[in-house]
Amino acid sequence: MKDIAASILVRLKNQSKETGLSYQMCLQLFCQEEFLRRLSLSQYNSNFVLKGGLFIYTLTEFQSRATQDIDFLMRQLSNDIDKVKCVIEEISQVPTANDYIKIEVVNAEIITPDKEYQGVSVKFIGRIKQVKIPFSIDIGMNDVIVPKAVKRCIKTRLTDFEEPEVYTYSLESTIAEKFDAILKRMEATSRMKDFFDIYYLSSMFDFDGRKLQEAVWQTIQHRGTVYEANSFDRISAFGDNAFLSAQWTRFQPSIQIQLPEFASILYRLKDFLQPVFEASIKEREFFMDWSAEQKKWQEQSGKGKDD
Repeated sequence: MKDIAASILVRLKNQSKETGLSYQMCLQLFCQEEFLRRLSLSQYNSNFVLKGGLFIYTLTEFQSRATQDIDFLMRQLSNDIDKVKCVIEEISQVPTANDYIKIEVVNAEIITPDKEYQGVSVKFIGRIKQVKIPFSIDIGMNDVIVPKAVKRCIKTRLTDFEEPEVYTYSLESTIAEKFDAILKRMEATSRMKDFFDIYYLSSMFDFDGRKLQEAVWQTIQHRGTVYEANSFDRISAFGDNAFLSAQWTRFQPSIQIQLPEFASILYRLKDFLQPVFEASIKEREFFMDWSAEQKKWQEQSGKGKDD
């Protein structure tokens, strides 16, 4: 009888060699995928919305940066940490065809990013045969999604596995939260992933300017983020900041592409988000379409300047 678990470990080792990702990262991604599969089959599927790095990584068919944890927005459930832990334990034990993958909750603890929003971090140990695979999920609460969460099938790294169907963030709110994080921290930021993700997503996807404007504005208002009319002047000056330039140089997402210079990232951020941000400040609706191919905003199709 074929040892399926041993075969999977061999396939993941081969995948590591083929992709340049570490074997440990391939194992973690495989266990994360299995957790999503169990979530999709659970009664709690609609209560958790996938966001963050893993969402972007799967959405771009594994061409962006790999990530070591899973980020969720939890909704319509109690935020009591013991109840959250019980829910996650129940999800992790949902049966699938992959019973050789064991997932055990190690602990759960309260996290408060920026000391503003309570969340819960849950640490797991996955097991395939004798191989232990630590991974974690971070659960946020009380955020807005514009226009709404989207149910998507998540691509699997091994193609013969069932694709989990889970709720995910909208692209607009993904951009909005990353821009909000930049605004909140400004020159003190060390989160180069926010700059990279905005650059990458704006290179891959088209955007409706009005929807993006609504997502950005609602996120900033909901989180109470302080901003100034000249915030983009400060962001544009990041290229002259030795600390941030050094941070970017050290930033190495796990992807097989050449990283642009930090100045190029900042130019894109300015082209992509400054018109949206400034229209909001001036209380004007922003009816333009972003073309990922052209890398610029364009008049919406069917609309002229006099419309």
